[in-house]
Amino acid sequence: MENSSDASEASKTVVNCEPVLDINSATSLYSHLKDAIEHKHEVDINIEEVTRVDTAILQIFTAFIFEAKTLQLSVNWIGVSKNFFATAKLLGLERELALPIPEEG
Repeated sequence: MENSSDASEASKTVVNCEPVLDINSATSLYSHLKDAIEHKHEVDINIEEVTRVDTAILQIFTAFIFEAKTLQLSVNWIGVSKNFFATAKLLGLERELALPIPEEG
């Protein structure tokens, strides 16, 4: 999990997700998202390369999206992978997470 802040946009956090988001990724992901909430940063979450996502990770994202909405923070999904979307949809979370439909191709 990689977290970066653009110097020109000090109030933005970018989270680049690894291809496999499992329980081993949970602590790092939670830390990055918690930091963004605490600093009231806009967040871009890049899930373009995700091939597998566990339910625990989707729970973290769902709680984060809820908190971000409460604080009126912008969250942008970048490059939604078909596998991430399919797993979220299977659990009925695609709307809760405000996921865009992945592009064909």
